[in-house]
Amino acid sequence: MNLSRQIITMSGGGFSKEIPAYIDEYIVKQVQNVSKIKICFIPTASNDAVGYIDKFHKAFSSYETTHILQSDMALKETKDRVLKQDIIYVGGGNTQFMLNKWRKYGFDELIRLAYQNGTLLTGVSAGAMCWFERCFSEDESNEYEEFEGLGILKGTLCPHYNDEIRKSAFDQWILNQENLTAYVLYDSETLRFRDERLIAKLDT
Repeated sequence: MNLSRQIITMSGGGFSKEIPAYIDEYIVKQVQNVSKIKICFIPTASNDAVGYIDKFHKAFSSYETTHILQSDMALKETKDRVLKQDIIYVGGGNTQFMLNKWRKYGFDELIRLAYQNGTLLTGVSAGAMCWFERCFSEDESNEYEEFEGLGILKGTLCPHYNDEIRKSAFDQWILNQENLTAYVLYDSETLRFRDERLIAKLDT
C-alpha cells in the first residue's frame, strides 16, 4: 500500500484505447514496495460490460487482478477483497448510474475506507469525475444535470472537454457555481492528486 493518499483522474485513454497504455504504466509505477501489485477494476458505470472487463484483465495480466460486479457489492467477502487492493481502477460510462448503485450497496463508503488506508484510486471519465464534490454530466436519460459526487476531492471535474456539446453545457453551468473549483480535461490529459492536493498534470 502507499503511505500517502493518491487519486489519478483520466479524461480518456488507458487500456480501453490501447495496450500497453503509457498512463496505465504510470499509474502502476506510483505503487511502491509491493512484490506483486493487486489491482481491482470497477466497471459499474458501463453496467458491468463484459468486453471492458476482459480488456482490463488483458492489460494488467502481469499483476494480480480482480473486478467487482454490482452483484458482488452486497457480499461480505467484497470488503476484504477491496481493502487488500493496491489500486482501484474505475471504468468509464454513466457517472450518475454508477454512484447510485454504489450508494445503494454502501460501496461508496468502502471505497473511502480503502482510500484512507492507502489504496490508490484512479479512473477514466466517470471514474475520474466521481471523486469530486459535485458532478455535472448526463443523467440516466442522457440529459445534463448536477448531482453529488463522492466529495473526496474538492470542486468538480469535466472530462472530455474537447467535446463541444459537453464543453458548452459545463461552461454554462459553472458560471453559476460560486466558490467551486473547476478542473477541465481534454482526452489526452490526466491529473494526479496526493493527499487531496493537485501535484501534477500530465499529457498522455
